[in-house]
Amino acid sequence: MPHHWERREDTVLKLAHFRRHKRKTLKKLPGKSTNYPLHKPEEKQSPGKDVTKKISSVIDKTINMAKSAKTKKNMPYIPTITNYTQLWWVPNVVVAHEKEGIEAVHLASGRTLCKLHLQEGGLHADINGDGVLDHVQVVGANGAEQTVVSGSIEVLRPCWAVATSGVPVREQLFNASICHHAPFNLFQHGEFSRGFGRHADLSSLEVAAPILIPTNDGHKHRKGGHGDVIFLTNRGEVTSYSQGSHGHDAIWNWQLLTGATWSNLPSPSGMSESTAIPTLKPFPLRQHDNQDLILAAGDQEAVVLSPGGALLTSLDLPAPPTHSLVCDDFSNDGLTDLILVTSSGVYGFVQTRQPGALFFSTLVGCLIIVMGVLFVSQYLNSGKGKPRLSSQQL
Repeated sequence: MPHHWERREDTVLKLAHFRRHKRKTLKKLPGKSTNYPLHKPEEKQSPGKDVTKKISSVIDKTINMAKSAKTKKNMPYIPTITNYTQLWWVPNVVVAHEKEGIEAVHLASGRTLCKLHLQEGGLHADINGDGVLDHVQVVGANGAEQTVVSGSIEVLRPCWAVATSGVPVREQLFNASICHHAPFNLFQHGEFSRGFGRHADLSSLEVAAPILIPTNDGHKHRKGGHGDVIFLTNRGEVTSYSQGSHGHDAIWNWQLLTGATWSNLPSPSGMSESTAIPTLKPFPLRQHDNQDLILAAGDQEAVVLSPGGALLTSLDLPAPPTHSLVCDDFSNDGLTDLILVTSSGVYGFVQTRQPGALFFSTLVGCLIIVMGVLFVSQYLNSGKGKPRLSSQQL
C-alpha cells in the first residue's frame, strides 16, 4: 500500500518477504476435544519422555548442548535484500499491483498466495491510520455519469472527492471539493479571484489519481498509512486534505494554483491525437528518503511542492508526456532524477547539488564567530588597560 491503477504503466512488481502467522493454541476445556490437523502445533517433547523426572530433563539438556557444540558447516550463499535498515530478509513473494487489485505470487512455486480485488482508479490506502483499507475516488466530467461511489448507489460528481473505508465498504469517511476552494469567502491566492468565473464550467474538467503523502503525528502507523491526500485537476489546482481527529470528516490544508495544466480536447476533424498524461506522485529528493515531496506535471510544466504547499521549483517540459514522469536515480549520485517520455523522444532531468548555498552559510557562521571573539577580546582588554588614579594626584 498505497495502491492505484489507471493505465498499464501503473502495473508494479515488488519483491517482499511473507511470513506465516502461527495460530494460537486453544485451551483445552473439560469434556471437549478439538482437532485441527492442518494447524496442529509441533510437540517439543519427544514421545515416551516423562517430563516429571528431573533426570530425563538433565539428559535432554546435555544432548542439546552437545549438538550445539558441533562444528557448524558453511552455509551456502543466499541472496538477500535490504530496505536500508538493520533488517535483512530473503524475498519469497512477488507482489503485483495490477488492474484487478493486488496479488502475491510465491517465488518458488509460482502459485498465488493471496489476492485482493480493488476497484480500478482512485487511491486505495489507509489514510487515517486505523489499520483498515480506505478508498478515495474522484472523477472528471467525462467519467461523472459512469463511476459509482464504492458501497453506494450514488454517482460521483465532478470536482468532488469521496473517501470510504473497509473491504467491503462499511462507511463513508468524507466528501470534499477539490476545485477553487475559498474558505470564509477569502482567496488564498490572487489567481483564484481572477479565475473563479473562468473555472465555473466543469465540462472540460479532468483529474489525476490522488496520492497519499505520509505525515508524522507522533503515533506509530504502518508503512504507507496515515497522511495527507493530494488532488490535482487539469487547471493546475493542487489541493491537500487530511483526516479529522476522529478519523472522519476532512480538514482542508491548502490549495495552490500551479502551471501543471493539461488539455485533451478532441480535435475538430475527429482524428485521434496523442493524449497528454498528467503526473501526480510522491517525489523523494534522495533515494530511500523518509520524507516525500509532491511532483505534479501537466503537458507543458512540472512543479515540485512541499507537503505544506510551498512551491519549491518548476521546470518546462519540451513536449507533452505520453506517460507519467518516472522518478529514479539514473545518474547514480543518490539524488532522484526525472525521466520524461514523449511521442518525439525520451528526456532526462538530472537533480544537481548546489554547494554555493552551503558554502555561504558556513562563511556567515564563521564570520559571526570571529565577530564574537573580537568583541569579547576587546571587552577584556578595555577592562585591564583602564588607568587608575594614583595617591600622588590626590
